[in-house]
Amino acid sequence: MKAPADEAPGALEIVRLFENTLNLPDGPDELDSVDRATAWCRRYGLPVPPDGSALVRLREFREALRDVLYANNGDGAREPAWEGLRVYARSVRLNLSVDSPRGLGLRPDGEGADRAIASLLALVYEALVTGTWARLRACRKATCRFAYYDRTKNGSRAWCSMLTCGNQEKAQRRRQRERHADG
Repeated sequence: MKAPADEAPGALEIVRLFENTLNLPDGPDELDSVDRATAWCRRYGLPVPPDGSALVRLREFREALRDVLYANNGDGAREPAWEGLRVYARSVRLNLSVDSPRGLGLRPDGEGADRAIASLLALVYEALVTGTWARLRACRKATCRFAYYDRTKNGSRAWCSMLTCGNQEKAQRRRQRERHADG
């Protein structure tokens, strides 16, 4: 489990937690069954996937969104990552609503996984508008890709943890440089 410093502000934290339902590279996955996904979605106030096909869609969305977070970290191409979300943005329903204290807002519509995806996309949109989105990132280490919120002053954090992924990546680069220097 990562430190509280990884937490995203406000409701964006739900998006970060959603991304981290899968502990890469090989599990565990809190969305590996309808029962576990139902428990997770209920815990965070999201609509539950009604069946296995909806669950597959929810997991596929999670990985498409992870590609955008990876691009937020300077890895991966931004445009193709965002394009990967187009299929979801087209297939879910979001309505404009009046939120008295704040003004206008997006209200998810639909059922099951589509409504959960719409809810998460609405949170992404809100984070884009408020300027917090760019600091939600996936770890630069390709086998980790843990989602974290970069709270550094200059927005330069690259890894989920310098103690693990950061040190491993730096040591690997050093070994590669040494091999090239010897060769």
